Amino acid sequence: MAADEARRLESGVLLIDYDEFAHQAPRQRGPSHWGGEASMRFLDEAVADLKNGIVQGLVTGPISKTSWNLAGIGYPGHTEMLAHRFKTTRVAMMFVGGPLRVALASVHEALFDLRHSFTIGRVFQPIDLLHQALVNWFGVPSPRIAVAGLNPHASEEGLFGDEEARIITPAIEMARQHGFAVEGPFPADTLFRRAAQGEFDGVVAMYHDQGLIPVKLLAFESAVNVTLGLPAVRTSVDHGTAFDIAGMNRAHPGSMQAAIALAANLALRAPAVVRISDEEPSASAIP
Repeated sequence: MAADEARRLESGVLLIDYDEFAHQAPRQRGPSHWGGEASMRFLDEAVADLKNGIVQGLVTGPISKTSWNLAGIGYPGHTEMLAHRFKTTRVAMMFVGGPLRVALASVHEALFDLRHSFTIGRVFQPIDLLHQALVNWFGVPSPRIAVAGLNPHASEEGLFGDEEARIITPAIEMARQHGFAVEGPFPADTLFRRAAQGEFDGVVAMYHDQGLIPVKLLAFESAVNVTLGLPAVRTSVDHGTAFDIAGMNRAHPGSMQAAIALAANLALRAPAVVRISDEEPSASAIP
């Protein structure tokens, strides 16, 4: 079925073929210019359908950021691309896996570069978006949110850095002023165990691996990436492209299955997407 034909059907599970790509695919494993172009083409079509109300949710597979770079696509990942397309700057990445729901204050950024962009607003935003998601999507009327520290031992009263006192604590106080039940900052090495045991409904981690390591440890084959802050439901797998096992029938489908199931459940709770614009910004550069 061609992509344009699929839009004329009112219901059903559709498999859309992009015939124009069939004869161009290189016989190779690994990143490629062609792979980046094809990946963005598929995503463009899905986002257009989502914005026009044809579909109620978007589930994405893994992308190769190197392939996007080779194709001249300037987004570092799906989250940044979707924020641009939906014209919002308030987005956060959340991972749902096992007993954990973890939102991230920073995502695709070199760890040593974080010092230049670490602000109160950057910590408050995922607290705010996580609270909204727990209430509206996950049915938690009064969510308890914990915030991880950035430094070892959450700085040990300033012995190992001042980011906790200077940035994270003011963000927590701001959230409390909004009526949120937020605690922290807590040392990350013990916080996730407490959350997994049910003491908290969600956790805000300061950087990518701080949040992803416990999620993947507890739910490696079933964790789901959820984008918070979009006017639509978007979920994704929690893993990469695994080029090393491509074509070997060894990839585990668990995360994709969980992402599809979660998107379907969230779409039942989410309001309808408001159509924004037919004009799509260029993917060649991040605004």
